Amino acid sequence: MNVFDLFDESQRPKAPPIRGATEQHRSVGRRLAAIHAMHLSALDETKEMMERVQQGEAAATDLAEQVTSLELLDNYRRFGNLCGRECQFLDFHHTSEDNEIFPAIAQNGGEEFKRVIARLTEEHAVIHRLLETLAMNVVDLQTEPSSANFVRTRSTFEALYRAVGSHFNYEQTELEEAIGYYGLL
Repeated sequence: MNVFDLFDESQRPKAPPIRGATEQHRSVGRRLAAIHAMHLSALDETKEMMERVQQGEAAATDLAEQVTSLELLDNYRRFGNLCGRECQFLDFHHTSEDNEIFPAIAQNGGEEFKRVIARLTEEHAVIHRLLETLAMNVVDLQTEPSSANFVRTRSTFEALYRAVGSHFNYEQTELEEAIGYYGLL
C-alpha cells in the first residue's frame, strides 16, 4: 500500500456512533480539535515562510533558521533527537494518544474502534518519519542553501502538512464521541 493511501478518506475505517453519547461528550471530544489547531498554526507559520522563499522575499537560509527555531527542531535537539519543539510536542501528543487514549478506546469501543485506532497508530508512524526526514532536509538546507535542497525541504514539508491536516481531521472526527464518553480528556 502507498503510504498516502493511509490518508485516503475512502480507505479509512469509520468509528460507529456510541449509543448514549451526549452533546457534552462530543464537546469534551472537541477539545482535541483545539489541540490540533495549535499544531496546525505552527505548521502554517513555516508554510508562509516557504512561500516567501519561493517568491524571492526571503532566503532559503531564513527558512532553515525559522524551521529550526520554530516548533520543529529545538526541543528534539535538546533531547538529542532530530526534530524540534513542534516535533517534540507532536511526538508527545501522539505518544500520549498511543499509550493512554487509544488503548482505552480500543478496549471499550469494540472491533470497529480497534480498526480506527490501528489506522491512527499507523498514521502516527508515517508522520514521525516525515518529521525526521524534514529535520534532515533542514540540516542539508542550512549546510548548503541551494535550490535543490529548498525544493526537497519544501516537498517533504508539503507531504507532512497534508498528512498532519488529514490525520487530525480524521482523528478528531472519528474519536469525538469516544474521548468524552470514556472520559479521556
